[in-house]
Amino acid sequence: MIQNLAPLHLADLRKSGLKEETILEHRIESVRPCDIPRLIGFNLPGLESIYRIPFPPFNDGFERFKLFCHEGYECNDDGKKRPKYIQKRGSSNRLYIPLPMFPLLADTEKILFITEGEKKALAAVQAGLPCVAITGLWNWKRPGVGLDELIEDFDKITLRGRNVRLVPDNDWRDLDRNGTPKNLEKAVSRLARCLMLRGAKVEIVILPEGGSNHE
Repeated sequence: MIQNLAPLHLADLRKSGLKEETILEHRIESVRPCDIPRLIGFNLPGLESIYRIPFPPFNDGFERFKLFCHEGYECNDDGKKRPKYIQKRGSSNRLYIPLPMFPLLADTEKILFITEGEKKALAAVQAGLPCVAITGLWNWKRPGVGLDELIEDFDKITLRGRNVRLVPDNDWRDLDRNGTPKNLEKAVSRLARCLMLRGAKVEIVILPEGGSNHE
């Protein structure tokens, strides 16, 4: 039994296929309720608990949090669903790189998979697939820049000449509640373009119906 995880949180990680050694290696742990406002930077009514996902190599303290809300608090006051994951208010987007990936970042002989969500990247690496994760389909983009530009974490990866597979969640081509296309197709295609401009050979993987969602 992992001592630093509440049973609810451990069950959630196991549901994503993560082994205990992977969870321990990547320092995923529950957060004490008294520490939550300080770590996320604000108070969130109806929040029951969270666990933290630190980003390797752990040297700058960046982390994201999985939220668990009390019944009846699944939506904000405006009716929109609350996000399942957040990071500290005011922090920038980062690329999640599982620890086993660091020796492979310069190895262009290895296909690189880019998925959506930290747990899916960890599960992929467990299965032997070289994988990193963006935290949302637009979160590869450096903020405050007029033109599309990759966040700095991509600089750690040798992309020129490398085969890259983008694996977005299977809802990226869905319509919104008004029946019009979401802007997620643009997010995927523009990320692919930025990677190709870095010299990567990019393919977008279409997951089957009922495939992975961003959990």
